[in-house]
Amino acid sequence: MESIQWFLLGVLSTLCVFGFSYLSIKITAPWFAWVVLIGGAVAVMFGFAWAGSSFNEGVPASGAMGLMVFTGPGIIAMTLAWRYWVAPGLRAEKS
Repeated sequence: MESIQWFLLGVLSTLCVFGFSYLSIKITAPWFAWVVLIGGAVAVMFGFAWAGSSFNEGVPASGAMGLMVFTGPGIIAMTLAWRYWVAPGLRAEKS
């Protein structure tokens, strides 16, 4: 079970790298938008790794805490960066 978790985290990180590289070609965003997006993606993956490892060790409370403390703020940061810095750049490129 743990091997599947690490495989899926590897696939997710590869997809994030390809997605961010494609997005960097598609739009021009400020440097701090990239810092927030990449930091949010790392926080989400760290929270998933923490939760999966905690569930495998038999400590589900720690896994839930990892999801809440790391993954939640990572998703919020990525959402806010997308809404305020990336999406306006996408709209400007289309028109």
